[in-house]
Amino acid sequence: MADHGHTLQPVYDAGSPAKSAALQDFRRFPEKTVRAGTIEWRYRVLGTASRALLTIPGGELVNDLGFEFALAISDTHRVVYPAYPRVSSIEELADGLCAILDAEKIRQAAILAASFGGSVAQVCVRRHAERISALILSNTAVPLRYLAPAKRLLELIFRATPWSVATSLLRKPLIKVVDPAGEAPTFWAGYFDELFSSRLTKADLLSNLHIQHDYYRRFHLMPEDLENWPGRVLIAESDTDVIGPRLRQALRQTYPKAEVRTFHNGGHGTMFLRFDEYLAMVRQFLD
Repeated sequence: MADHGHTLQPVYDAGSPAKSAALQDFRRFPEKTVRAGTIEWRYRVLGTASRALLTIPGGELVNDLGFEFALAISDTHRVVYPAYPRVSSIEELADGLCAILDAEKIRQAAILAASFGGSVAQVCVRRHAERISALILSNTAVPLRYLAPAKRLLELIFRATPWSVATSLLRKPLIKVVDPAGEAPTFWAGYFDELFSSRLTKADLLSNLHIQHDYYRRFHLMPEDLENWPGRVLIAESDTDVIGPRLRQALRQTYPKAEVRTFHNGGHGTMFLRFDEYLAMVRQFLD
């Protein structure tokens, strides 16, 4: 994955000084690296609390889209926030998370995972159940095989699409996730300009789309997978998510003992749209 520094562009400040300052505060936490096999992982650690919260990215792949949330909850939890390296399977992502925990000498952590991150988290807890104390699955789904062809088609479309065109197609839905009310458009425009120009490449996107297709094609998650796991699960969903009712129901059926919080009009980026409520929900669950 490309990532050529983290210097904020002037356009950030023009859009939202508060968000710009928060992002700069977040990026002052140095990135650490660890190797898992031949793959190098980058991650940040915020806070010094005894309880660890592994906060993993979605399809944005980088480790700072949720900077405001990470800063807010780092007063009570040691936040470990990785970026995804370019790999060939979702198992490699799941195993890499444990390599980071090992590097930080964290025996067990809760995972907060949204969207694609929820897929990684669900594989991780099945491969390394002893390392995960709790699971927060936010705006995510379980792999249903009938959706695999659509994932493959998306990969083929983007493979044939120039990067400049692909980024213009991706920009609008991403901004809708993080800023649906248009409260900080200049800030987020600057953020995604930086993301697509110097931090992500077409190869990163295609690798992720391939992993998603492979995950939907190969995996079938069942409630009994975790029947001997003592951890707790929280499902955070929204009735206006792009993840529709059928997929949300399938997720709840896979985790029948989970606590479920449904946000009305929460969209796909509930953490961003309903920040205070979302933060309170996570605190209450983890406490």
